[in-house]
Amino acid sequence: MDTSVLRISQILGYYPISLPNQPKSQKNQNNKPNLIQYIPILLFSFITIVDVFMIFAYLFGYVQGKGDTNITRKLISTTLYSTLVLKATAHTATSIFVRFRIFLGRKQLLQFHTDFTTLVEYFSIFSNPTGLESLKIKRNRYEFGLKVEVILVGFICTLLITDLWHGYLTDAGRGATSIYLTVIPATFGYIQAIFPYLLAYFLNWYLEMLRRLEESHSTPVELRIELYSRLGRNVSAFVRFFGTSIVFDMAHSVMRIIFSSYFLASSVALPYKTVRGISSDTLTVVGYLYLVFMLCKKGSQLGRLSGDFIKSCDEPGFLKGDKFFEHKRLFWVNSRNVKMKQIWIETDYFRVNLGLIAPIVGTVTTNLIVLMQFQNSDKT
Repeated sequence: MDTSVLRISQILGYYPISLPNQPKSQKNQNNKPNLIQYIPILLFSFITIVDVFMIFAYLFGYVQGKGDTNITRKLISTTLYSTLVLKATAHTATSIFVRFRIFLGRKQLLQFHTDFTTLVEYFSIFSNPTGLESLKIKRNRYEFGLKVEVILVGFICTLLITDLWHGYLTDAGRGATSIYLTVIPATFGYIQAIFPYLLAYFLNWYLEMLRRLEESHSTPVELRIELYSRLGRNVSAFVRFFGTSIVFDMAHSVMRIIFSSYFLASSVALPYKTVRGISSDTLTVVGYLYLVFMLCKKGSQLGRLSGDFIKSCDEPGFLKGDKFFEHKRLFWVNSRNVKMKQIWIETDYFRVNLGLIAPIVGTVTTNLIVLMQFQNSDKT
């Protein structure tokens, strides 16, 4: 099972547990604390906290320096600079919350990861009972596409971060607050782009498992339903652990789209607009729109494929006399007696599927119009 995405997430502080190549043989090693795996999340969190402190220090005048008073007044009084503050707040708040949420729940994460890898092992045996070509079985049909996307998005984010820091370091007129208000928060915002792909890694495996269930018509129905039940429980554990982080990340993505769209729209009227700024905002809007769409699409696919599997249990080949055990109880295989539910990524606030796209577009449009109206009122 390829864990490249998990390892990248681990380096960036989003997956603070050990990732042995052979989970079973290294189970005892996996339970031992490893301080090295905590360094990324602690380092990123420390920088984020310092950045938050410096932003508030400059905003409220605790740091004295040349031009700071004017900067503070502009930050509070104009739409453009107020939006910069909100943007920086969204980046830093999301970055620190998601990392700390995962870090503080690392024991639950370890348990989830163990259950997940065990589930993959079960489906590997289920897909290939002979045990041959086990390495091939532990791959899924979405793996290559995910790798390509991660490489492409990683390259674009690295390019944007490099351009951001180059622009700051080569600007002779840069202010003292620029690095805390613009550069560091935006850098963390681009790094946050790995989190949706961390989620997509697990969602891809869930989709692969459902497709294998759908394709194995000759497998005894009791085994198929048992595996479906195991899959449903693992998805529930996934939502319980990552649910709140998903809400924060989706909110961050929507805010990023709104703010970058606003900067893109307002830059047209600015006398000092640059190709660099316009290109960066355009890529940001397109990129985050895609990340939101990608997660929503996978959530919809999960619900659709699980629904198709439930419907397949009504096929004539599944005789009423077939039976299976679950939780020490005997069930008869019949859609009227077996209560199987569709699998959804359902947080406490919304269900992650394509039904979210329309409200998100409406939210972005409404907030963009409001920001532009405030921008026009600043000129009067």
